[in-house]
Amino acid sequence: MNDPIKKLNYKLYILICVTICIFLISIFVYDQTTDTRQQQSPNAVTKWKDWQKTLYKKKTVVSGKISADSAIGNILAFYSVHQNVKVYVDSNLIYEYPVSNNNPLSDSPGYCWNFVTLPDDTNNIEIVFTSPYISYLKKIPTFYIGNNISLLAHITTSNILPFLLCMIMFVIGFILVVYHLFVSRNISTSGKLLKLGIFSIVCSIWSINECNITTLLLKNSLVTSYLAFLSLLLLSFPFAMFVQTFYEDNSKIWNWFCKIDLIQIILCIVFQLIGIADLRETLWTTHIMMCVLTGIIIVQSHLLIKNGIHSQMVKIHLTCIVICSLTFLLDIIGFYSGSWNTNTFGRLGFLLYIIVLGLASTRESALLMKMGLEANAYQTLAYTDQMTGLHNRTCFNIDFAELSKKPEDIAIIDFDLNNLKYTNDTFGHSAGDLYIKNCATIIYEIFNGIGKCYRVGGDEFVVLIERASTIDITHYMAMLESSVDVCNRENKTLKMQIAYGYATYTAKSDKNLEDTYNRADKIMYINKKDKKEQQKFERI
Repeated sequence: MNDPIKKLNYKLYILICVTICIFLISIFVYDQTTDTRQQQSPNAVTKWKDWQKTLYKKKTVVSGKISADSAIGNILAFYSVHQNVKVYVDSNLIYEYPVSNNNPLSDSPGYCWNFVTLPDDTNNIEIVFTSPYISYLKKIPTFYIGNNISLLAHITTSNILPFLLCMIMFVIGFILVVYHLFVSRNISTSGKLLKLGIFSIVCSIWSINECNITTLLLKNSLVTSYLAFLSLLLLSFPFAMFVQTFYEDNSKIWNWFCKIDLIQIILCIVFQLIGIADLRETLWTTHIMMCVLTGIIIVQSHLLIKNGIHSQMVKIHLTCIVICSLTFLLDIIGFYSGSWNTNTFGRLGFLLYIIVLGLASTRESALLMKMGLEANAYQTLAYTDQMTGLHNRTCFNIDFAELSKKPEDIAIIDFDLNNLKYTNDTFGHSAGDLYIKNCATIIYEIFNGIGKCYRVGGDEFVVLIERASTIDITHYMAMLESSVDVCNRENKTLKMQIAYGYATYTAKSDKNLEDTYNRADKIMYINKKDKKEQQKFERI
């Protein structure tokens, strides 16, 4: 494909991604305007803003006046992250999460949507937050007041965009993995699609478990929080492997990074298991590894572009990396600054990256598959006898040489067609060709299930059988004789006769598989002579 067409395809990829981006942003904007309109309705969700925060050494207390409005609802909802929660109304405990710590690995309760039913006479309310992490001790969530239906609707519509991005990412990753498995059945591939698919799936698992909707759907908040941390911990490894394969770059720096990243992953998991530090506390090491990987990609991209290696694709990839880095940087800033719902930027960046590189890798794989199928067709043509459809002499020589490396339990059946010259001279070469085809069909139908059939000469055929000790070859030879008799009874003018001999490799008798072949050939000639003598006797 020439360069103008390539450039046009790349521009189309970028146009598609920009269109998707605009569409998703428009959904986000529409959701926000919808929320504004809903706040004017009687059953809308309202925010509780009239509260005061008091910070203590080991807890944070939010207090204020709140009244339950039957027109709006009497349920207070808020999203807690690694926080233990107690809610008091007029000094009476009405809600506690968690009731008991069910986390064997940490003191963190994970993520949770808290729905607190307020008594009708609620006046003063006090919410106490404690956390094993100092950074989360001071963070106060947004409080919503409404009824069951309005709150669920509000949470769903407010978080539908990040959730959709995650699901799209997961589906794309799954499709890439399946597509790789399909393509790899026909051709040898570098594994770009597989590695990109794995990265996409891991990234989507991280993102899905960070979504508020997932916490709402799944009752086990600990599972969602640990899945999010583990998937984020593993994210750099498949990403680095994909970029190395995509660049076709054999630099040692990729292997060194993967080894160091693997050590970091193992240490973080070990620290979590033995109680030194949990995954949340070692998350900064994962962020450092991601920054290091970004730096490696930028440096290696510059070197490849400088040397003119895959420069066009590298430039596109580098552009995607810059976009992903910027969006992920926004997420990291939001994470450390205290914003809990900033992952939309990173999800959108990764999704665009996966779409662009997925399209490019899929197109390349499709082209390779087409070339592979054509090569397989030519290979089949080169190794197939055109008259009979059996494997030809070239294929026999290759297989015979391979089996000769380990000849144990290999059997060889040698065939020769009697009276072929007589048939050609008497009935013509077209009758001789038919004679060869009919004999080849009989040999194939009987022996193809136990061995590989070849036409090695004009009227010579061979069958190679592996694991011959498990097969009763005499039974199949009897089937051959029976099939020949049936054909001869049906066609009395063109009678066929197939001479055969077979031998199995034995270390005592044979130095190599060639000796086995010679023994089968000698037995075949004895059988050939006997059949001709029998034919003469029948004519008399």
